[in-house]
Amino acid sequence: MSMSRPLVGVVSLLLVGGLSGCGVSGTDFHPGVAAQVDGGTVSVSKVDDVARAYCDAITSQLQGQQQVLPLHYLRGGGAGELARKTAAEQFAAEHRVGPGVQYDRKVASLETATSQLPDDQASAVIEIESAGDYVSGVEQAVGAQVLQRQGTSRPTSDQAAKAGAAAFSSWLQDQDVQIDPQFGVEIKGDKAVPTDTSVSYALSQTATQGNAQTPDQTYAAGLPASHRCG
Repeated sequence: MSMSRPLVGVVSLLLVGGLSGCGVSGTDFHPGVAAQVDGGTVSVSKVDDVARAYCDAITSQLQGQQQVLPLHYLRGGGAGELARKTAAEQFAAEHRVGPGVQYDRKVASLETATSQLPDDQASAVIEIESAGDYVSGVEQAVGAQVLQRQGTSRPTSDQAAKAGAAAFSSWLQDQDVQIDPQFGVEIKGDKAVPTDTSVSYALSQTATQGNAQTPDQTYAAGLPASHRCG
């Protein structure tokens, strides 16, 4: 399993708020639904499967660094990324664009990096770590369209990315996008960010500390094995 930096980087991404998506945390969910993106849904079982497989993929790294993460962090990060990509797929379809070559290269790189992992772990890593590249690729493609319609015949990649992010944020405001509060993630602009929606969940001191913005390692390690990673 020759993968170090890519995985650690995405753990940081998920914890620090590089999650993306849209809408606000909702309370009206059908059983088993983690996120709703208009007509599309992300199931709780999908989030749980991805989070657990991702945890299994990074466990040896976390143990080597003597770190423990509450599984809640990976579930919340996964829910945000999966909801974000689902929304971006609909946004891309409306504008008839794809995520571009950078996304393809990212996926190819991850496929190489995860080639020694079991299939479920490799798939989870690829799905989570490439989601941001999918969204940014779609935003850039749409942004280029927007600027060209406005008279900028050859927009730079930075210009296109900025215009596309603004267009995606605006589009998201008109969509019915919700993430179940249990995942502790809400959408602001074109980003999904950690938020305190866990009033009904983290009741004990151990649970509260273990699920804090920066988890205390002692408390995180004290969580039941099924609730931690590392």
